[in-house]
Formats: sequence, structure tokens, C-alpha cells
Amino acid sequence: MIVREIMTAPVITITPDASIQDVARLMREHSISALPVVTSAGQLVGIVTEIDLITRHAPPRQPQYIPLLWGLIPMRLDDYSTYKEQVRHILAVYTEQLMTRDPATVRPTDTIEHAAELMIKPGHRSLPVVENGKVVGIVTRTDLVRVIEELEMDEE
Repeated sequence: MIVREIMTAPVITITPDASIQDVARLMREHSISALPVVTSAGQLVGIVTEIDLITRHAPPRQPQYIPLLWGLIPMRLDDYSTYKEQVRHILAVYTEQLMTRDPATVRPTDTIEHAAELMIKPGHRSLPVVENGKVVGIVTRTDLVRVIEELEMDEE
């Protein structure tokens, strides 16, 4: 089975200059959890998710620091990176400031197994489907679960 058979198309998208309020409104109105961010020419530049919106309203978790002779350094660099990302979300006004750039994507002809491999990685709940540089659909974990359910029913 290939991605084209399970993807949602046409896909609802948003532009980089759209407001965060527009993102939330579109997600609520269409009961979706992610929006591909596209240019006016339809080129994918990022993706914005429910988690991005939620993170924007959660208080940032400050990293712990180790005092050294010349100053303070973060105990763990990934804690510092996470903190910087949280602050970026809080300060976002436009979609381009909140979105994840260069998201993982699939092609319509990719197998659903390939999509599943990408989706088991953290942060990959939705994958824009790109063909000839343009977003033509989106595939979500829910789409994959639906296929698994159908396969399980066929085995009975």
C-alpha cells in the first residue's frame, strides 16, 4: 500500500505570515492537529502543530547551570536547546516564527511502511505529502491506525 491511498487531500495549509490566532482557528474549525506551512507558490517551508501551540502557552523549563570560574554553563546542552526553543515559541507572533522548518515529508508513491518508520520518531505525528515540490496531501498517525485496523479485520 502506498501513501496516496491513505493521505488526506486536498490538504489545509497556512502561509508563513499568518497569525498564531489563524493557526489555532484553522485547527479548531477543521479538527486537525497540524498545518503544512507553504509559500504563495505552494512550496513547503515548514509545519506547525498543536504541540507548537501548546508549548507557546506553557512556562519554559529553565536549564540547570554549573558555576565555573568564568561564568555559568548549562549542565546539559539539550536542556539549554529545549529552553531556547520554548522561548522562541512564547515570543512567536507569526506562523513562520512558530513552525518547524524543513519537516520530514513523504511522496505519494512512498510505501506506508516508510511513512510509519518516519512517524515513530518523536515529533513526527503528521507528514506532509510532497510531489514536484508542492504539498498535495498529509498523512497522520490516525491514517496509519485506520490501515492497521483494516488489516487486522482482514486477518480475522
